[in-house]
Parts: sequence; C-alpha cells; structure tokens
Amino acid sequence: MRTPSNLILTLVLFAIAGTACDVNNSDDSDKEEPSSAYTVALRAVGGQNEATDYILNTNDLMGGVITAEGIGIEQTGWRYITGNEHTLFSIGYYTDNNAIAYELDEEGNIVEKGRFVFENTLDVGGYPDPNTLLAMEVPRVDFADRVLHTIDTEEVSITGKTNLRIWESRTDSLVAWPTGLNVRNNKLFIPFYKLHARGDFSTPQTDTAYVAVYSYPDLEFEKYITDTRMGPIGIYGSSYGMIEDEDGNYYAYSSASLASGFTTQSKPSGILKINNGETEFDENYFFNVEEITGGKIHFFEYIGNGKAIANIVIDDSSLWGSYATDSEIHKMVIIDLENKTSTDIDGVPLHGGFYGNPWHIEGDKVYAGIVTSSNAFVYEIDANTATGVKGAEIIGEELKGIYKLEQ
Repeated sequence: MRTPSNLILTLVLFAIAGTACDVNNSDDSDKEEPSSAYTVALRAVGGQNEATDYILNTNDLMGGVITAEGIGIEQTGWRYITGNEHTLFSIGYYTDNNAIAYELDEEGNIVEKGRFVFENTLDVGGYPDPNTLLAMEVPRVDFADRVLHTIDTEEVSITGKTNLRIWESRTDSLVAWPTGLNVRNNKLFIPFYKLHARGDFSTPQTDTAYVAVYSYPDLEFEKYITDTRMGPIGIYGSSYGMIEDEDGNYYAYSSASLASGFTTQSKPSGILKINNGETEFDENYFFNVEEITGGKIHFFEYIGNGKAIANIVIDDSSLWGSYATDSEIHKMVIIDLENKTSTDIDGVPLHGGFYGNPWHIEGDKVYAGIVTSSNAFVYEIDANTATGVKGAEIIGEELKGIYKLEQ
C-alpha cells in the first residue's frame, strides 16, 4: 500500500507513481517496440525483484497477456503517468526529478521524445490545449508556494513557472492540496482540499467544497467558489477532482472517505456542478452519491452522453485503504449525471484501488485495469448496458495508465 507518508519516504493518485535498468543510461530507452494500438504504463517486478514501472505497446487489450518482459521500457522508481493525444509523460516522484516524454514513431513504435528536469515532485496536471501540459509542484510541509509549470508538449520543455499559494491559514496551520487544473473560458479552476501544514496529510476541516479561480493564461487570482452541501473535492494522487462534459459543464466530486485519505469526514460523498460560463456551483444541482450507491467515490471520469464511470468505496474502515491494489473494497458503477442515478457494473469483481488513470475510454466503451487479491485483468465495460467482459491478463501489479497515442 502506498500512503502519502511512505510514498514520501520510500514509496497509489496520480502514483497521477526500480532498478535493473536506469532510464538515464539504459539501452532499453532506445529499444523499438512492436507496432500496436495502445500504449500502457505497467507496474511489474523488475530486475532486482522490486516493483518497477514500464512503458510498452500492446496490440490487444482483450486477449492474451500484457507483459513488459522483453519489450517494456523500464523506468526509475515509481512514476506519475499522464498523456494526451500525441505524448505520454513519465514523471519522477520524490527524489527523481526527471520527466520523460514518449511518442509513436512512423512505424507505431514507442520512442523517447524528450525530457526535462524539475525541482520537486509534480503532483497534479492538466491539459488546457493539445500542446500544453500544466503541472503543479506541491510542497508537503509548511507554508510554501505551489509552483505551476507550463510545459510545451511538442518541445518537451518548461516554458514558464508561476508561484501560487492557492489558499492557506496560518491561524489553523492549514494549506491547500490541489486536485485538478481545469481551464475553461480563459479561467483556471483549481479544486483543492485542506491539509495540515505539519505534513502528516491529516484533514481536520472537511465540511466545504473549494475551488480557486484564476485568470488564464495571466494567472491572476479572481475568487474562491465554495459550497457546504459536500466536503473537499478530489483525492490525493489524482488530477480528476473535476471532470468536463461535452457542453463544457464541470462536475466536481467529494470522496469524504477514510479509505481515500480523509482523516475526518463531515459531509456525504457527492457531486456538484459548475455550469459552462459560470464561476459558481449550480445551486439546483447536488448528487448525493453515498445515498444512491451505498458507498463513496474514490475516483471517476467522464465517458460521454451524461455518463461517468466511478470507482466506489464500499468498506471505509481503513485509512488509505483505497490505495492498496489488493484491497477488494471497491465496486465499479456507471453514473448518470443528469438523472442522478447509479448502476452497478455487472461482470466486474470487487477490486483494489489505484493511483493514476488505469482506464481508457473509446466511445461508449471503457477499458479498465482491474486488480484483485489473486489476479489482474483488463475489462471492457459497456457504458450503455453497465456490463463488463474480462480481457487480457496483466502480468504485474497493476496498469497505471492506458493510452491510445496518435502518430
């Protein structure tokens, strides 16, 4: 299990997260992969019998096995993985300050595109446009700037850094932990929750949802959006505190879960809405997810046509329990955001948690890496029928990301 404390000291989000071959001097970084349809980030046992992250291509998510043996590009340590249509980023964690970008060459092979160095861990990311990655450095202890990096995804270079505080209270010794970087209509929305500044990841105040709003790209602070119908937005290790539908509306979720790392819980797990063109929560929209599903959202993502897929905590008895891949305390559901309903997905077993984004959406299908105490498989989930079909076996601990890069 990877709690924030042991992630920091030893090192699943967002873990966006090793040793036989260092990416800085390994021949693996130049190895050509077989042409294929998908690029995945796989955490598996490396050359020294320690868990290691790999980047590799696979032809099929629904048959055979997904393994890094002989083809995976080995990474150093635990990585955050993020990507857009053309570029996959493998971002170092804690003591590793290297970010490596990958792309597909003309033959469809995964190859290194470039790399850059940052000072401290980039914990939260977002894509305001196809050529830009926003990534934020978030100090764990004391009162310090949250440094927003603007990264050119084509040149694989940092083009700007901006120091932000987001929110802090020296009286209460609390600071902001961001859970998303969402850009819409020349504004940057940063959902966040409050952490104790001593660095133990305790959350003493969980009675309000918060979003900080800045102008974009000027990054001038404008306002806070707050709502007391639910608690803090998002979770540690994820940049999906808010998701966006086809009409530009934002849906923000609160986990309110001990298993997701909140040491206190005072409001139900739920979803709020910020309509397109607005900078306030919709006073007529609140979805009490806990009441409808019997559990709490750990993670969700938008599929389309008003539907989202969500990972629901059904056993909330253990702090950070959702970050153990073999902790079978989650079910998968399809959420109808417009009608405020939820349907359990038939055919997908109770499963463990994860960091990052271990699913890929194509039309009304979701391909998800599902890990239980005994095995790991990809499942194809139909959003219309809320059914899942078992696919390829995952040879390793977990899939940390599934991507379909374009050449």
